[in-house]
Amino acid sequence: MTEERMEKLKSGTTTVGLICNGAVVLGAERKATMGYLVASKDTHKILPVDEHIAMTIAGLVGDAQALDRYIKAELKLYKLHEERRIPVKSASFLIANILYARRFYPYYVQLIVGGFDEGPRLFSLGADGSVIEEKEYFSSGSGSPMAFGVLEDRFKKA
Repeated sequence: MTEERMEKLKSGTTTVGLICNGAVVLGAERKATMGYLVASKDTHKILPVDEHIAMTIAGLVGDAQALDRYIKAELKLYKLHEERRIPVKSASFLIANILYARRFYPYYVQLIVGGFDEGPRLFSLGADGSVIEEKEYFSSGSGSPMAFGVLEDRFKKA
């Protein structure tokens, strides 16, 4: 099999976050791959981290699961200490700080964090701790170039 043909068969994660009329919509496919091997066809790539916040994950599953446990614990501590739920922007920056602290031995993940407090909020986070608030949509994972093409062509603001 040629390298070009192998590259066409290669698959990975695609996740998408959209802001629409008064809501955030997160989507992801459910296949987990290890190179060309499909390890699972029923993987959860959208994880609720609080009552009003969820994140999509692309990258190493083990890193994402460890990070999910860490984030949920931090958000519970915030709620206990502050006696209120954390704003989506604050949660996104907290997650970015966790990622930044591990930038030399990173969690190999790309995250989209979405939620609703005063309004819908959407943030893209990189493994290096970068955080960017997105105003319309974002996609992550190896399928994101295709998703961005579709979003740029078809997404319409309401």
